[in-house]
Amino acid sequence: MTITWEQVLAFLCEDQTMAITSLLFLAFFAAVALINYALPRVLRPYFLLAASYGFFCYDPVNRPLVWVIATATVLTWLCGLIISKVRAKPVRVLALAASVGFGIGILVYYKYWNLLADTVGGSILSHRENLLAPLGLSYFTFAAMSYTIDVYKRRCRVETNLLHYALFVSFFPTLINGPIERYPQMRPQIRKSRRFSYGRCAGGAFRMLWGYTKKMVIADNLSHYVSLVYGDVGSMSGPNLVAATVLFAVQLYMDFSGCCDIALGAARILGYDLIENFQSPFEARTFNDFWRRWHISLSTWFREYLYIPLGGNRGSKSRCAPWRHYLNIVIVFVCSGLWHGADWRYLAWGLFTGLLAAFGVMTAGARQRINRYNPLYRMDWFKVFWQCLFTNALFCLTLVFFASAIYNTDPFAVYGSLLQGWDGLTGSWAQVSNLLYSSGIDGRLPVVLLFGCFVVFAAEHKGRSVARWIRQQVWPLRWTLYYGMAAAILFFAAFGQSAFIYQQY
Repeated sequence: MTITWEQVLAFLCEDQTMAITSLLFLAFFAAVALINYALPRVLRPYFLLAASYGFFCYDPVNRPLVWVIATATVLTWLCGLIISKVRAKPVRVLALAASVGFGIGILVYYKYWNLLADTVGGSILSHRENLLAPLGLSYFTFAAMSYTIDVYKRRCRVETNLLHYALFVSFFPTLINGPIERYPQMRPQIRKSRRFSYGRCAGGAFRMLWGYTKKMVIADNLSHYVSLVYGDVGSMSGPNLVAATVLFAVQLYMDFSGCCDIALGAARILGYDLIENFQSPFEARTFNDFWRRWHISLSTWFREYLYIPLGGNRGSKSRCAPWRHYLNIVIVFVCSGLWHGADWRYLAWGLFTGLLAAFGVMTAGARQRINRYNPLYRMDWFKVFWQCLFTNALFCLTLVFFASAIYNTDPFAVYGSLLQGWDGLTGSWAQVSNLLYSSGIDGRLPVVLLFGCFVVFAAEHKGRSVARWIRQQVWPLRWTLYYGMAAAILFFAAFGQSAFIYQQY
């Protein structure tokens, strides 16, 4: 049988989106990488800009919205020029306000319009059906706003080349899932494209393979059980709700960090180094340290552009200033909740998380003094184990709001049922295992998931770079891991799942 190019293209494009887990994306990326290195180095940024806009416009839904990203790019670039060239402070402040105001404005319109309409009532704002946000809205608006703020504060040189700046805003590996880059880190890489390097490309390819394994093998398989439980909370017992919440934490990490691995690997192949977005968050020993390790680009953005301007922890030892410090923490987390989505459950998640973080800062000194007299803490291994366990338990507790928003259920019903229906250790495990098998997690898949999680957490221990770590291993171990991940994707990946759990944000 002869296979034509039309049949190949039909296979790639049929029912496909430009999701990073699709064959279409892999074909697109391979073509972009090959053409990029075939071009003269001076032309590569312009080609990548064209490829990024092609990626954005592939989905017919995004094509009418291309003006949003284009306008945000041009406006913030012009505002940056005004801020840099004009000496009059009122003009500079006005340019900064216009840039930030536009970014916030399009976020409010496309993400929060209907939430505001439902809150204030239809007599003031009308609810708009089929209001779709442009691809990567939350990411490129935050990147663009950070540029003008950095130029205003003299932390970044102004970019006179509009197309170079446009590539920073729309760079397609970061458009879907981040990380949220800063222009001072991207500017030298855009202005001077790297030569082809086999080592860089091999490291980038491994990072992509690592991310695909985390996303498609672990996260997408766990989602079957989590969605089954959270999709029918009313009929679920406490053991299943607890297990689903814990597994959702693992799913969320494997999904988000896996997609970031793919983005970082793809960018590395193209000659760009992006910032790391995770640093072994489940090894954190305090709740606040956890959030310094999770979604680092977003937490850094909020710290630099919201927390510090609000006052940060300045004067935290004075009589009144500590309460201002705690309030600043809560405000940051509430804004983070709103960033994730226009839903009261995200807002509640941010408020709950912020209160816990503020309480952690408030009681840090007291807990350190108490811990000195805890005889169990004289054993370092027990101290580390207990602190990590308690931190992750708090994280899972807050995730009930987050999971409820994603799966559209009542979080208070989940909290109310967590302690119900327990039937001893054996009976409770039987409830969980029976539902796991009914969700499709059976046969060899549980072993694959457990072993996969062990390998991921071991390889990423202490925030080490997996690409650097694999190069330090002997070649039999390296190639065993390569072929093992490829086989796991081929035989155990949950094909057809959503591209990215955060993509809606």
